[in-house]
Amino acid sequence: MKKTKICFTSPMYSVYSETFIQNLKMGIEGEIFHCFGGMFPNQSEDRELVNYLKPELHHRILKRLGFLRKPLDQLYLSDYIKTKKIDLIFANYGPAGARMVPVAKGLGIPLIVHFHGFDASVKEIISNNREPYIELFKTAKSIIVVSETMKQDLVNLGANENKIKKIIYAPNSKFLNISPDYHSKQIVAIGRFVEKKAPYLTLMAYKLAKEKCPELKIKFIGDGPLLSICKDLAESLHIKDVSFTGVLNLNEIHNVITNSFCFIQHSKKAFNGDKEGTPVSILEAMASGLPIISTNHAGIPEVVIDGQNGFIVEEGDIETMAEKMIQLFNDRKLAKVFGEKGRSNIEQNHNSTDYFRKINALIIDCVNA
Repeated sequence: MKKTKICFTSPMYSVYSETFIQNLKMGIEGEIFHCFGGMFPNQSEDRELVNYLKPELHHRILKRLGFLRKPLDQLYLSDYIKTKKIDLIFANYGPAGARMVPVAKGLGIPLIVHFHGFDASVKEIISNNREPYIELFKTAKSIIVVSETMKQDLVNLGANENKIKKIIYAPNSKFLNISPDYHSKQIVAIGRFVEKKAPYLTLMAYKLAKEKCPELKIKFIGDGPLLSICKDLAESLHIKDVSFTGVLNLNEIHNVITNSFCFIQHSKKAFNGDKEGTPVSILEAMASGLPIISTNHAGIPEVVIDGQNGFIVEEGDIETMAEKMIQLFNDRKLAKVFGEKGRSNIEQNHNSTDYFRKINALIIDCVNA
């Protein structure tokens, strides 16, 4: 059976904070032509896409003389797609999908666009792409979202609800093999140090909890613009037993989880409107068997069921978050029950097999439509 040829686009080739894109690429059943280098790609994994940022001499001359009407980026990518006889474009992030609309229309091939979070919520992104998004909503065969909140945000922007498919991420199945230490004194937080993940609020909640549970420890994994601020905050407020590891590889993350009893993340809506989708780090922690303490934000309450596999608090409520940390620290049986139910939730509802089955079925439907 002939494999579906897919132009798979992402702004960057490989970024530690975008494991969901790498996982997605690995699970698609088809011949993947990965194009990257910005919201409109200028490079390809096989290095055969001509970089429009460095146009060939005859194209520069034709463009200067006014004989070349089609933009070089569209010309080069269209030629690449035609040469490779690609069947479908799969664009990651809304602005990238919007840029791909003229290419898909010009070639008459289907376009799937996967929204991930900021692209459906940041005010400036929405403002700058209002008209391109309308064209995207008309052209795309299908639009993938990862939460009900994201779906409603796109419907409010003019997307056809019938085109939107909610497919929540699945964590790497390797996390299902981890056995956390429910008797540990360590809480773990994993994610980029950015406003919507609010690591500073996690830190403040931990400070309150540690006043009641002096043996409590916390380990932050990740990097980002707020890392130095959080380090300064921990030092200036004399918050003890806080460690910042920076970026870790998968095996190192597994080791930290194995030595932890709880996962915490205080996601919130940023002042620029930025919101999560459904955080992969939470899904990975659930798969690992860790109970979750997080917030009523975006897609989080769809996977973390308050009082069943973790606790949900309101955005900004560090006092209640601290109370939940104290509760799980003092009740390890409950921590284990929550952790096991979270893992079961992943196995039954958010496993890799079902996730990729939905993605691949959608691709086939769009190609054959």
